[in-house]
Amino acid sequence: MTTKSMTMKLCTYMGAIAGTMMFVGIWPVAHMFPPLDPSMPAAEVAAYYRSHQIGILAGAILIASSSVLFFPFLAAIATFMKKIEGPVSPLTWAFVMVVAFGFVTLFFAGLIFTAAAYRLDRPDAVVSTLSDIAFLLFVMPAVPAFVQNLLTGFVILGDRRAQPILPRWLGYMNLWTGVLLLPGLAIGLFKTGPFAWNGALAFWLPAVVFGIWFNLMIVAMLGAIKRDALGGE
Repeated sequence: MTTKSMTMKLCTYMGAIAGTMMFVGIWPVAHMFPPLDPSMPAAEVAAYYRSHQIGILAGAILIASSSVLFFPFLAAIATFMKKIEGPVSPLTWAFVMVVAFGFVTLFFAGLIFTAAAYRLDRPDAVVSTLSDIAFLLFVMPAVPAFVQNLLTGFVILGDRRAQPILPRWLGYMNLWTGVLLLPGLAIGLFKTGPFAWNGALAFWLPAVVFGIWFNLMIVAMLGAIKRDALGGE
């Protein structure tokens, strides 16, 4: 295996590490999965943060740290896209800019979870407001995700090689993933029901779809690296 193939493999596995850190941070450590009920009164939100302070602070560290580790994984995707598009690669560059815009929200979500739990003597309304901002940052960036997946899908499906760099089914999967993530955009309009930030359409559907997308991307990318689809570039 060439040095460049090993680097691509490492970047791909960094995605698996990042996804694990994010999930562990938000669920068993911070106990924020699924998100707190958006209709919960401010006093109850503040009480929850006070009773889970250490877990939320530790989970926020994992969430913020995972956001950085996602970028080598996304860079590996961009490398595949660049190989497919060739020297003139506007969709790849658009992808790079969109993911930089979209995934930084995960970092800020971790910071604001930290701010909400950092001082136990803050008024309930302040803790609740910070919590709202953190959950909005965590769940709502649906449009960047939608555009990111559409760009990836279009590039993969545009590969006219006899043996595509990445399989065509992965292109269709990216297109559908982008569409199914869009309900998260509506969470600012609802506090209950399927479009609330803990609802079936705005949270659970995107969470499941993201998990499937993430794992299938890793499998397909590792397969492409194994057969040297990049051709030593």
